[in-house]
Amino acid sequence: MECKTRQVDDVLVVEIKGEIMGGTDSENFRKIIYHAIEEDQVFIVADLTEATWMNSSGLGMLISGLTTLRSSGGDLRLANLSEKVRRPLEITKLESVFLTYHSVEDAITSYK
Repeated sequence: MECKTRQVDDVLVVEIKGEIMGGTDSENFRKIIYHAIEEDQVFIVADLTEATWMNSSGLGMLISGLTTLRSSGGDLRLANLSEKVRRPLEITKLESVFLTYHSVEDAITSYK
């Protein structure tokens, strides 16, 4: 899994590419979240356009990011979920916990 970031207004967009499997891959994502909080950037959109698959550990990584951001007054919103990424959210009934959007632009606009 690879993560790249870009700033759009007051929202940090994290582009996630590859398989979201948690474990050691999640360390980079965790560092991005904590660094963003240190910089008072607590509104984050995870762009999952290039995410190809997600397992339960990857889901745990996203939940951890969500709870960390919410406890800091922010939120983590998901955009561009493929069926293979959306499915674990549906199976675990966590689709109601995350706000999901069809595009990064819609997710960014939802913060306003």
